[in-house]
Amino acid sequence: MIRLASPDIRPEDIARAVDVIESGNLIQGSNVKAFEDSLCEFSGLSDCAVVSSGTAALHLALIALGIKSGDVVIVPAFTFPATANVVEAIGADILLCDVSDKSYVMGPKRLEDLIAANKDRNITAVIAVHEFGYPAEIAEISRICCKYGLKLIEDAACALGTTADSHHPGYYSDVACFSFHPRKAITTGEGGALLSHNKNLISQIKILRNHGIDLSNEMIDFIAAGFNYRMSDFQAALAIGQLERFGQELVRREYLAGFYATLLEDCTRISLPKNVPGHSWQSFMTVVDEDVDRNMLIPAMADTGIQVNLGAQALNCLKYYRTKYGLSDTSCPAAARLYHSGLVLPLYGKMQDTDVEKVCSVLQKLLSK
Repeated sequence: MIRLASPDIRPEDIARAVDVIESGNLIQGSNVKAFEDSLCEFSGLSDCAVVSSGTAALHLALIALGIKSGDVVIVPAFTFPATANVVEAIGADILLCDVSDKSYVMGPKRLEDLIAANKDRNITAVIAVHEFGYPAEIAEISRICCKYGLKLIEDAACALGTTADSHHPGYYSDVACFSFHPRKAITTGEGGALLSHNKNLISQIKILRNHGIDLSNEMIDFIAAGFNYRMSDFQAALAIGQLERFGQELVRREYLAGFYATLLEDCTRISLPKNVPGHSWQSFMTVVDEDVDRNMLIPAMADTGIQVNLGAQALNCLKYYRTKYGLSDTSCPAAARLYHSGLVLPLYGKMQDTDVEKVCSVLQKLLSK
């Protein structure tokens, strides 16, 4: 099976994790600190907190930034539901912004038009998503947020290594949130991180992730109603080596994305993702023509030993959000189109050129039927 994703976990990574397990010091410890330091060095950002999942990272970001019940948070319509679910979890409401059907991300003009059209609502924050590693125009989005006094969170679950407007996610925003789920380029099994230049914000998040415990002055006190959102030490140990090699992974992914584009450029029944500087290529999502049954393509490809899948969800097409907010496919048509016709092809550093050739050959044959 050519899998959809396969992280670069090597024997030395496993050995480092096993050393931690055998030590008996399993919870948050020296490897967590080392991983946080390495993420800061890699990204160029000064402060980091690693947590139990990317969803936990988003949840903590909203709470630490003071977003609360009664607030409205703008969320791109095309994203994994966790982006919006955390807003719902704190009692705030979402306001959907449609995305570009070419880049799959929210653009500045559409965002500002949405803000202007909803001046009567208590909009307090924006979550911008770098979907599949594509760099959103975050500098301009940040300018808009500053203009209207809004907090800005980057959902960079797929975007470790992305360069958006010459900087890593977290540079232009209040905080950027990352995921280390096995579908991501670096994995800790489950895990996440927050990166920021705001030391006080990250310090607050570190208190919240650990039950609200304050360890200052060599005393333990509980100063907030926190959570157990810690990353275990052996999870962090598993990721340290992956991060050390991540530059090579990014180069290989960029090459493979270009190879896909070359092999599929004459395939008329499929649209290819935009290739722009700074794209980290967490996934390679194509869009099939509307007359193609994408849901039949997925099992047909699996029958040949190739794992493919849909891309992200359109929130306006999901039962919970349709029901609560009275949405439909036409509420955010670009997102709906991407949701119904998006097809993600396998992409990871260990893929061979022959794997890509097989994927493209099988896909083209199925599309020609």
